[in-house]
Amino acid sequence: MSNNEDLKEILIKELFVDEKYIIPIYQRNYAWGKKEIEQLINDINDYVKDNNLKNNYYIGSLIVHNRNDNKLEVIDGQQRLTTLFILLNVLKIQKTLQNNLIFESRIKSTNALKKISSDEYVDEDLNFHIIEAQKIIQKKLNSKDIDNKKFLEYLLNQVIILQIKVPLDTDLNHYFEIMNNRGEQLEKHEILKSRLLNILKDDKNAINIFNQIWEACSNMERYVQYGFSNEKRSTIFGDNWNEFKADSFDVIGVENKSDNSKITENKEEQVKPTLENIIYDRYININDDNNNIKSLKDTPERFTSVINFPNFLLHVIKLQVKKDIPLDDKKLLEVFKENIKSVKDVKKFAFNLLKIRFLFDNYIIKKDFSKELDGTWSLLQLCKNNKESKNNTAYYKNRFENDNDKTKNEHISVLLSMFHVSAPTLVYKHWLNANLKYLLDSKDSINGNSYINYLEKLAKVYMKDRYLNDNIRSYHEIIYSDKLYSQNLNLNYKNLNNGTNVENFIFNYLDYLLWKKNDNYKSFKFTFKTSVEHYYPQHPMENIDPLDDNILNCFGNLCLISNSENSRLSNFTPQAKKDFYTKQQNNSLKQNIMMHYKEWTKKEILCHHKKMIKILKESLK
Repeated sequence: MSNNEDLKEILIKELFVDEKYIIPIYQRNYAWGKKEIEQLINDINDYVKDNNLKNNYYIGSLIVHNRNDNKLEVIDGQQRLTTLFILLNVLKIQKTLQNNLIFESRIKSTNALKKISSDEYVDEDLNFHIIEAQKIIQKKLNSKDIDNKKFLEYLLNQVIILQIKVPLDTDLNHYFEIMNNRGEQLEKHEILKSRLLNILKDDKNAINIFNQIWEACSNMERYVQYGFSNEKRSTIFGDNWNEFKADSFDVIGVENKSDNSKITENKEEQVKPTLENIIYDRYININDDNNNIKSLKDTPERFTSVINFPNFLLHVIKLQVKKDIPLDDKKLLEVFKENIKSVKDVKKFAFNLLKIRFLFDNYIIKKDFSKELDGTWSLLQLCKNNKESKNNTAYYKNRFENDNDKTKNEHISVLLSMFHVSAPTLVYKHWLNANLKYLLDSKDSINGNSYINYLEKLAKVYMKDRYLNDNIRSYHEIIYSDKLYSQNLNLNYKNLNNGTNVENFIFNYLDYLLWKKNDNYKSFKFTFKTSVEHYYPQHPMENIDPLDDNILNCFGNLCLISNSENSRLSNFTPQAKKDFYTKQQNNSLKQNIMMHYKEWTKKEILCHHKKMIKILKESLK
């Protein structure tokens, strides 16, 4: 450990032992959700699973300031610090340290921490983000991917946080001004670009082609065709711009004479394969290929991608090398260093990047913020506008609009959104990797029926080999086997009677089956519901009889709702919940069925349970 008093490496087991932390009022309240919390746990668990038990993991920094009351005022890092405090309490480590983290002038947050650390009933209004964080952590630690014993040992003894104390005489206002004005750090994918360009350093033409592919693909919020000139669009994507016609890396560099003259004129200035120039490009925007691309008048960005560019790069490299590499961008540089070493490797990767990005744009859902859809899911293709128009060179239409059955587009969107809302984090999107592999491997044109069949089969294998199997198969084995199939012949439906530990995917898969089965549900859309709710409350209010745990935690009494609704209504009676939820839009379909029962007692719970299990069993035959 460091001997510098102002810069100290602290093991997590020592973090709250000798210090008391206070979150000042000027800091925002605790706001981490499922995405951030699971990312923190996954980052630690990756080191445990990789057998790096002898290597320390540095979880980040914590900037603090000494106060006159012997407390450390947290200047930066409070979200991570609070999450670690909750994590340690869930693991039963910090029971005697209830007062070592408090929120200044935020009684709801402080009371929530007290409740978590004491496990006693607190008759106060609590910060639901903190209470929900406890539930998210508990559920994550109960998953089959985590060995709690090894995780705990590694967390306590080899996970380190860097504590930085600003000097006592620091002008905090000036310090905050410096922090707010500091430049952005160079991101890993920008460093990666520099390394890959350096491999191509002796081939200026290849550098230009690579750079254009990279820039076109890096903006995940617009269709990839917008990254190329009209001439190149036709070469790569066909006359109507909606097919992938290129068959090699070098073809992408072909231009006609008139277009090529605009590019080669300043060729030397475009070739900037150094890290310094990538930083320069990033902030001073010198990467406008040529006026031809500017003249395309790309419309304002209307789409939101289900994944960001750094994580998308990992999907591409995994599809290229077919190894069980981690789909987590914190390992981006080491993955590429191990797998991309030659000019041939770089060119192959760049070509795959462009092809897979085209498939992604055309066959994976996006959030669409056009006036017509206003933030719902879309599955569109970009096509050339062959009509004379000064303003529009392209337009969008449904990907499967030409299929005999026009409902195929909506059906596929529902299936894809089912997978996505079940795994909303940017990392470890195995369903996306499986879909991209299917699309990349498809030799014939992809039609609606074949895509639906594949997605349904993938969902069934997930159910059989991940959620109803006591010996789960890895995602890599499922996806990269010669054929997509299940190895599990004996399904364990007892896994569905596990209270709030039941996986979100199971509820969403059941909702899909209900949607498919009943025309009255056709307006249903999957949204991000991440909290499992006991419909008959786990801790009922006074004068309400508690249920036996076996009935309480069975699948019939469970439904999937949003975190805020769970926190607000968790102890309410089923009738009170029903009165609230019937006014809400787009409830879970399973929950809708539960609300149609006039009463909700043991009898109704078991009846509903039997019906839902029957639907699942029939689908998995």
